[in-house]
Amino acid sequence: MEKILTIDIGTTACKVIVFDLQGYILAKANREYPTYTPQIEWAEQDPLDWWKEAVEGIKQVVQVAGADDIVAIGLSSQRETVVPIDREGNVLSRAISWMDRRSRVEAEEISRQFGKETIHKITGLIPDSTFTATKLLWLKKHQPEILQKAYVFLQPKEFIGYMLTGQAATDHSLASRTMMFDINKRQWWQDIFEFVGVKTSQFPRLCYADEIIGYLKKDVAKFLGLKNGIPVVSGGGDRPSEALGAGIVGSRVMESTGTATNVSMSSNRIPENLDPRVVCSCHVIRDHYLIEQGINTSGTILRWIRDNFYRGEKEKGENVYELIDNEAESSGPGANGVVLLPFFMGSRATRWNPDAKGVLFGLTLTHSRADIARAVLEGISYEIRACIEILESMGLKAESIVSMGGGAKSRVWSKIKADILGKAVVVEKVQEAASKGAMLLASYAIGARKSLIEEKREVLFEYQPDSKNYEIYNRVYEIYNQLYNSVSHLYSKISQY
Repeated sequence: MEKILTIDIGTTACKVIVFDLQGYILAKANREYPTYTPQIEWAEQDPLDWWKEAVEGIKQVVQVAGADDIVAIGLSSQRETVVPIDREGNVLSRAISWMDRRSRVEAEEISRQFGKETIHKITGLIPDSTFTATKLLWLKKHQPEILQKAYVFLQPKEFIGYMLTGQAATDHSLASRTMMFDINKRQWWQDIFEFVGVKTSQFPRLCYADEIIGYLKKDVAKFLGLKNGIPVVSGGGDRPSEALGAGIVGSRVMESTGTATNVSMSSNRIPENLDPRVVCSCHVIRDHYLIEQGINTSGTILRWIRDNFYRGEKEKGENVYELIDNEAESSGPGANGVVLLPFFMGSRATRWNPDAKGVLFGLTLTHSRADIARAVLEGISYEIRACIEILESMGLKAESIVSMGGGAKSRVWSKIKADILGKAVVVEKVQEAASKGAMLLASYAIGARKSLIEEKREVLFEYQPDSKNYEIYNRVYEIYNQLYNSVSHLYSKISQY
């Protein structure tokens, strides 16, 4: 039985999975690595940590699934994180993570130099420290020797691909997250390269996500316990890979909630009326685009609630998230008048305000932690609705919501989403969608499948909106937006303290 091995370099862990060609998981390993925060707003990772855990993960799954029938390796990873390496393949510094905010000033400089509208029109992105160009400009100003020594700048899955094959290649989905790529012409944007102080020759060759970038080197194959010469397929960024794995095409919207929340749709064109608040990147599917929005803090707020409001239960080893669900359900629609603005680390999506803060509004002495728990689930869902409304304003038809990630495990939250959105929320059986996307790309690249899109989907749960609850939420949603508008001018002031 032929198998595909996939490696996904996530923000917190490396997932190594062996699939059969039908997409069923035969073996899986999850290997965590640290994020280093040497200064406030800094977030770094060691690329050699990624490689170390990928190696251990491969050895772990091979023990279970065997190595003989692995016919391809597929890759996926976090995006925007930048790794400089020299001509000998040595890592020159820790990778600056997509989460790193040190280059906020540089994002403003780039915005002033080229103009927000021009940047958005060319790259599909909104100037922000998330994106690679700002990180390179920071290096130019603070660590110029790295720019001078760098032979090539890689993103995470590209680094793994380089270690496996000795070849440096980037697909369009990752290239389009650098803020240095023209998504209309599908080529590097030369002007910004000159401004940030690097050359296009310092970036990997461009390829499609379904291309073979090279073959497993003999010494690496021996070290990993795999066959020599296995084709390694480029793959792409985690979000577009996840969208492919989840079958997000047509009128289906992907809502993926883990640490953060991503709301996205696939399109075969760049919308003519692309909203200036919306990000558009290249998809892993050729000649397609992923229209994206996001919420910086969603799962992290639930963790914050768990650690601060349910500390005793956590210490006793109770299932706190199940308790949060049960208590939130007991509160009822509208959380008895408590409203949460879920901007604990700034806002993306519809607002793009790096100074935005969380707000818990409407508290009285009669409220309980159950109301606060409900307000958290509702507040994040209101912001998901704001994201979807912008997609619809551009003429995209958002008919059904495919809910994924850890958030989809909560039936209470899924029902709240359906009631707030006024749309069906579907939870499907697909597991590890980003890795599934990498598997689809790899099997397609070697000719083992005729199409990237899987027509048949297995539904676990489908939540239909309740019309009465929808009416309640419409009124509270209006208050939610009014609340943000009322306090938004105060965020920059309170950020000084």
